[in-house]
Amino acid sequence: MQASPPPAPPAAAPAVRSATRIPRIVHLCFGMAPDFGGKPWSLVHHVCAASAVAVLRPERAHLYYAFEPTGPWWEATRRLLDPVRIEAPTQIFGNPLLHPAHQADVVRLEKLLAHGGIYLDCDVLVRRDFGPLLGHSAVLGQEGEGGREGLCNAVILAEPEAPFLRRWHASYASFRARGKDEFWCEHSVQVPSRLAAEHPGELAIVDHRAFFSPLWTKPELDRLFASRRPLDNPDAYAHHLWESQAWEDYLGELTVRRVRRVETNFHRMARPYLEGLPDDYGAPPRARRLASWVRRRWRVATKHVPRRLEDAARRRARALLRR
Repeated sequence: MQASPPPAPPAAAPAVRSATRIPRIVHLCFGMAPDFGGKPWSLVHHVCAASAVAVLRPERAHLYYAFEPTGPWWEATRRLLDPVRIEAPTQIFGNPLLHPAHQADVVRLEKLLAHGGIYLDCDVLVRRDFGPLLGHSAVLGQEGEGGREGLCNAVILAEPEAPFLRRWHASYASFRARGKDEFWCEHSVQVPSRLAAEHPGELAIVDHRAFFSPLWTKPELDRLFASRRPLDNPDAYAHHLWESQAWEDYLGELTVRRVRRVETNFHRMARPYLEGLPDDYGAPPRARRLASWVRRRWRVATKHVPRRLEDAARRRARALLRR
């Protein structure tokens, strides 16, 4: 049975606090599985990590990994960060953590509880300094207008041992997801929204435009990655790039040359973090890029084709290739 949606917490533009409670320590998490979920450290990860260091000016920037990335993009990034090897957690309160994303969900909460700071997913591009938010005990952003999806854990700001994070971590006693099932985002999006409604004094909530606009729908992704028309949230603190949804069409085979030559909102934001690198730096092999292009064209061509006809076409194509 699917959990009912939590009540949407009120939209917020928290007042600026003068005293800093949240330290300028950046926490990133990557590589909970040896295959990196099919998304190895790439141009987009480098750009996002570099933006966090350049814009937030942290005292320290840690990247926690169970399996260390490799390749030219990792070599370009690792000198900006403090890479920290950890053991990926396999359970919490006796409940198994079967998916790398859920393991990373727990790691971020436990590192913030211990040290405080700013947690960012590795596909979050930072646009402006978070200074006005650092006077709060904890900060989350709405996912979807008015928080209709909940509060997203891709960006979390918190002081050490923040009461809201203690409460959130304790809620994992009821964790029940077994992967990408109906409970996939229960504890990462829905539970914090419910806790915020129950304990409003423990958390500052920023409007959905602060971190999570554009959203993860295809039209919104197109606005970010395929359009040059200016976005309607120029004062965003950051943009979550929704790597899982955007990887195949926009990010997986992205090259420095394309970022420089094709005018889009994302490419404009990424260019400063690629300065000094040659156009072909870290470029995927030509064969891999061609295969990715073929897959994309196939999806477009078969978008409205009945499944049975699509399967028949695939079988016919495989037979021809075997001849």
